[in-house]
Amino acid sequence: MISRATVYNTLNLFVKKGLLREWVLSERCVVFDPNIERHHHFIDEDSGEIEDVPWESIEVSNVGALKNYKISEYHVVLRGKRRR
Repeated sequence: MISRATVYNTLNLFVKKGLLREWVLSERCVVFDPNIERHHHFIDEDSGEIEDVPWESIEVSNVGALKNYKISEYHVVLRGKRRR
C-alpha cells in the first residue's frame, strides 16, 4: 500500500522537474497533465471527461489591453457538451 501523501509528493516533484503540469480546472478539480506543451482544455459536462484542445485552435485577443497586469501565461478552459 502507498500513502496518498507519497502520491501527491511524487506528483508535485514531477511538476517541479517539468515532467507534468498542474492545472486547477475548477474549485474541486486539480489535474496533473503529462502533456507539457501549450494547450487548452475542454471539459464535457455530461461525462466529466477532459480533452486537450490544440493551442492554435483558440485565439485570445487583447491580452495587451490589460494595462494593470503583466501576463506571463494564460490557459482557456472550455465547458460544454460534446457533439456525438
